[in-house]
Amino acid sequence: MILIKKVGAITALALALSVPGAVAAETTTPLNTLTAHEQAVINFQTSMAAYRTAQIARHAAIRPLADARQAAVTAANTAFTAAIATVTTQEARDAIVKTRKDAIAAANTTFKAAVDALGPEPTKPTKPAKTEKPAKTAKSEKAPKSGN
Repeated sequence: MILIKKVGAITALALALSVPGAVAAETTTPLNTLTAHEQAVINFQTSMAAYRTAQIARHAAIRPLADARQAAVTAANTAFTAAIATVTTQEARDAIVKTRKDAIAAANTTFKAAVDALGPEPTKPTKPAKTEKPAKTAKSEKAPKSGN
């Protein structure tokens, strides 16, 4: 009895596997076609993945530049703090403040130039336009539900 069940199961499996091959050979159009909107959504998702990758790479390149700028600003502030403690005249104070402002401006200018050298930011892809759903046909009104 078990042998008959095994043979029956193997025969059923063989038939099930052979039928789709025969059907696929007869059909010339693909069974699973995408609409234009579905294809646009797939293209958008692919573009968004590439955009995210480019953004991550750009931010990874900018991070060391920002750290260097912050280090330069911190050094300027530290030097300013040390120098301002020993100042006795207004002219010397003004010179120290100007030196600090110039150092910070130079750090910001260097940072901006380095970021500009990386090239423009990647552009975010636009979402595909939504397709309009077919208008609903008028349905007959249902009787209002009565309370208890």
